[in-house]
Amino acid sequence: MNYKIEMLKNMKMVYMRNIGPYGSKKNLDMMKSFKKWIAQHHLNDELEEYGIYGVPQDHPERTLPERCRYDLMLMTNKDFSKDQMVQTGHFEGGKYAVFTVAHTTEKVNLFWSHLPHVIQNNHLDMRQAPIIERYREEEGEDKVCEFLLPIV
Repeated sequence: MNYKIEMLKNMKMVYMRNIGPYGSKKNLDMMKSFKKWIAQHHLNDELEEYGIYGVPQDHPERTLPERCRYDLMLMTNKDFSKDQMVQTGHFEGGKYAVFTVAHTTEKVNLFWSHLPHVIQNNHLDMRQAPIIERYREEEGEDKVCEFLLPIV
């Protein structure tokens, strides 16, 4: 499986959080709400440049599904600290191995099931940080998502 190396910089960000099972309808609904919020606040330049980051905060084998936290983030230097719809924070950048996967349930599940082998076969030295999903707006039917593995 091919990948590229990318350095993400430290940035301010806004995010929405859902607590519940990963892959749930609530996470899909949150994505729709987040995209609507982004459009309403004229953050299309940020969306185009950075995409939306999906960050699972908990390991589903160690955390009950109803307690799993999933964040959707958008990098922006604009101040939304008084906005009730989003939270603000700081994203700690770093080095990532970026894998591009067709955005279908089958291909995404295949990626996750092969992930230990992918890490081992590519000799990736993982660091303690969440694996990030990145979604960029694309035209057409060939939608993809990217998985960003934090590496040393």
